[in-house]
Amino acid sequence: MVDLQAAILPLLALDIGGKRIGIAVCDALGISCRGITCLHRNDRQWPQQVLAQAEARGCHGIVIGLPRNMDGSEGTQAKDCRQAAKQLGSQCPLPIYFQDERLSSWEAKERLYAQGFNEKKVRLKIDQTAAAIILESFLARKASSSRRDVPST
Repeated sequence: MVDLQAAILPLLALDIGGKRIGIAVCDALGISCRGITCLHRNDRQWPQQVLAQAEARGCHGIVIGLPRNMDGSEGTQAKDCRQAAKQLGSQCPLPIYFQDERLSSWEAKERLYAQGFNEKKVRLKIDQTAAAIILESFLARKASSSRRDVPST
């Protein structure tokens, strides 16, 4: 994993699941994050598709949601996610960062229902919305760690 402070915006974020990969992006200032698409994980070209999305948006790094258990430990899903990150990293020159993604899918579902989406629309948008939430969390953590590094006057 790369140093959090070194992350240069804009960034792409991934919510890697067993079947789908949600993708989100932030703007160059890190102010807004939005889901952009969803890829099928069983497509062997998904790493190249992720890289193409990052290049098309001028991204300087990729944030991957790491699904931890509620106690903070890593289970089989986290191991699978780390393996997918390794696969992506072997084909991608961009730095990869991990972000705890506990409850991101639940929060994504809540946000989408609050926006008035029906069950079908929620299913279509949940992965990319979860990726946006992962990216928001990463940027908040980055901002928080930056504030701690500034000396008090």
